[in-house]
Amino acid sequence: MSETKKRSAKRDLITAAAARVFAERGYAQARMADVAAELGMRAGSLYYYFDSKEGLLAAAVEDRVALAVAELESIVASDDPVEAKVRRAIEAHLLVFDEHAALYGMFQTEHLDGIVPDLARAVDERGRAYESLWVGLIEEGIRSGELRPRIDPWVTMKAIVGLCNSTLFWFESDGGMSPELLAGRFADLVLGGVMA
Repeated sequence: MSETKKRSAKRDLITAAAARVFAERGYAQARMADVAAELGMRAGSLYYYFDSKEGLLAAAVEDRVALAVAELESIVASDDPVEAKVRRAIEAHLLVFDEHAALYGMFQTEHLDGIVPDLARAVDERGRAYESLWVGLIEEGIRSGELRPRIDPWVTMKAIVGLCNSTLFWFESDGGMSPELLAGRFADLVLGGVMA
């Protein structure tokens, strides 16, 4: 493995640990030493990868939000029928949430605009991009005749994203149902209401 790949892999481990620590302790109470302890590292070693706790938070958030947006971009750009895209998009959302539950859970308890205002603006911007992709997908379905013509794309997007986001409060993938199975059930509910 090249040095660049090793460094990138280590950064990913650190940001994942930071997300867990920030979610458990709260951002204000968490220290770089806590993140280092989570990884069995010395606190000073973290500064080789991140210059500050704010920088670590920014990397943890931006990386994971960017992943969700990139995944949805790929789905929307595919040649699949809209029904298949909606199913894949719901599944992708739930898989990202399941894999990065600590980070997305932190969004519910921390006010990013009070911690790192530039980061909060960047996350809001990516969130709007994510929602726009969903709206575009729904509009595509209306144009193609796959989805009902009278549905409101923005309201429909908010309903789908809100349904998926609600899993942060109640869903645990080790509770007997996989994210994929739940995504199929959500997709059935959503598509049952919007298919032409």
